[in-house]
Amino acid sequence: PFLEEAEIDFVTDKMGTQLTLKAPNAKARKIGDDASLNERVQHMLETEVNPQLANHGGQVSLVEITAAGIAILQFGGGCNGCSMIDVTLKEGIEKEMIAKFEEITGVADITEHEA
Repeated sequence: PFLEEAEIDFVTDKMGTQLTLKAPNAKARKIGDDASLNERVQHMLETEVNPQLANHGGQVSLVEITAAGIAILQFGGGCNGCSMIDVTLKEGIEKEMIAKFEEITGVADITEHEA
């Protein structure tokens, strides 16, 4: 699915040759307009949040969304045991999610953080 809609172009001009690969789905699969809330939230985590967390060796995934609109998340990698996880969760991820998805009322972390 990551190479769907990919284009490979080989161009020759005065300056030489150039091979270009355009793969709009390379980082994460595209989601449709009819995607569920779970799919939309997971896509947001994969495309917007995880690239930032990857700078610190971490990642986050969606476990579930409760009936009350709480997104239950689980952190891994470098996020496990990080002293800044509460700030990342509440000031970063939660604010972004609430702004982007009207159905989301908050976030909670179920990770057992090792100190």
